[in-house]
Amino acid sequence: MTQADTEPASVEQQRLLGHTAPSMVDMRNLFQVNVEEGRHLWAMVYLLHKYFGSDGRDEAEELLRRRSGDPDNPRVLQAFNKPIYDWLAFYCFTCFTDRDGKYQLAALAESGFDPLARTTRFMLTEEAHHLSVGESGVARVVERTAQLMEQGIDPRKVAAIPIDILQKYVSEWASASYDLFGGEDSTNAAESFATSLKGAIARATASTRIRRR
Repeated sequence: MTQADTEPASVEQQRLLGHTAPSMVDMRNLFQVNVEEGRHLWAMVYLLHKYFGSDGRDEAEELLRRRSGDPDNPRVLQAFNKPIYDWLAFYCFTCFTDRDGKYQLAALAESGFDPLARTTRFMLTEEAHHLSVGESGVARVVERTAQLMEQGIDPRKVAAIPIDILQKYVSEWASASYDLFGGEDSTNAAESFATSLKGAIARATASTRIRRR
């Protein structure tokens, strides 16, 4: 359910970006990311309906009631309630937040619950594309700012993004995304591994918790 909840949340966060796309390539990437997130939602909802009976159907219905940033019915994870009004935020989101998404999917791909493991494998390929969109986007912004600074031009005077603003975006989205990994002694991670819901990637977190005990 939590994995499913993140998929429509990111589409809701990014829904206004089509009005200000920097290029047709960026527009195409945005549409592809959103379509693939929708496909990931469908895959998770299918599992809820197919294998979890009335509880699964209830959880699937709840997905329709929540909205990103809604004060009464927000999305489950706080990073998916943050507004994305501009493309630098989108690049940072896909660079950092989708990195956690790939980590979580890789852990689910090792799940002892075979339908879940098989379902998440195709999602990993698409998540890698989301990461590349974010990484290339941030790199383009950094490169343009560096070029201007090298020429002695203040980025603010030519509608570019200065380093201090770029640093604020990176700090904000990186910290919000790191939180999604959970603590190294996370009880949820330990239980997911113990029940074989997640595989080898979650093992380090769970084993750390066991050693500390």
